[in-house]
Amino acid sequence: MFDNNINNYVLKVELAKCFDNLGTVYLAQHRPSKKHVAVKKFLVEDLKNDISFVMDEAKQLREFDHPNILSYHTIFVNYLDLYFVLPLMCYGSCKDTMSNYFETGFPEPILVCILRDILQGLVYLHWKGYIHRSIRASHVFLNETRAVIGGFRVCTSFLGEGKRVRTLHDLPPHSVKSLNWLAPEVLAQNLTGYTEKSDVYSLAMTAYEMANGAEPYYNITATLILAEKLKGGVYLPMLLDATTVPNEEGPSSEAATPLRQIYVSRQFSDALHNFAEQCSERDPKNRPSASALLSHPVFKLVTNTNIKEQFAQHCIQKVDFDSIQDSDINLQDSFSQMRVEAGSSFEWDFEDS
Repeated sequence: MFDNNINNYVLKVELAKCFDNLGTVYLAQHRPSKKHVAVKKFLVEDLKNDISFVMDEAKQLREFDHPNILSYHTIFVNYLDLYFVLPLMCYGSCKDTMSNYFETGFPEPILVCILRDILQGLVYLHWKGYIHRSIRASHVFLNETRAVIGGFRVCTSFLGEGKRVRTLHDLPPHSVKSLNWLAPEVLAQNLTGYTEKSDVYSLAMTAYEMANGAEPYYNITATLILAEKLKGGVYLPMLLDATTVPNEEGPSSEAATPLRQIYVSRQFSDALHNFAEQCSERDPKNRPSASALLSHPVFKLVTNTNIKEQFAQHCIQKVDFDSIQDSDINLQDSFSQMRVEAGSSFEWDFEDS
């Protein structure tokens, strides 16, 4: 359906910068089909040595075919510009959606629906012999019906020289940006190595991030994060609710004072607490696989619902993209109908995508 003629795409409005500001993401419309898409545009000359990361991601995405894994319609070069035509994720990433609507974290039914979708994508990915190595809220995107895993720049395969290896040992590129989410065994860089269970640990950190509205370990230094993960300690991430946040002010509280009452007034289910604790086990031998987690009791809570239904309950509706016609339209104004609270704004952040 989607061709390689740039003249058949109307780049309506810039959504965001991506890949350390080397690329630009546009809301676009394919003229022949009238379908709306996302278009990533790179100037090849600007990419220089980084072009390998961009093309490696494209090669890997070509290997996957799953509803919870980001796909692309086509890739082509026009003069000195490289274009990726992608399905439009109408709500942006989970990080974007939290910034716009759920600053203190997703309600539990939405969170569990998202976790279920991520797990289904991970089960497929691991079955194909790949490890994502960068699961976090900014790399999980939301379309009208489901969560979709993106951010495959540092994804890697167990397959090498015609055979499958049991463990991996190399530290992912750009790992400094993913330190808060990386599993202890990935950071250890020892002879034991790591497996696909490292993605399960990152999923736990992402669950804490999406439940609390803040990155795990957000309040300590990178050096201390590394020490905590390798040796264990007192700064363990947790789901912030009435069972985990002290009622009074104190140094042991993870919640900032203005947020304390919000956290203590809610309570996540025991099943969700158990799910996050299992996934965040420091020893990968005690950590379940992604496929085993699909049968966790927490998902019984959302058996008869999905992300679309849950968003509708919170009055979050998809924007009418046909109403956006000119490239100089202010995107924030165009998405004003999607606001939940007065004074809030809608933004997409593709910086790490």
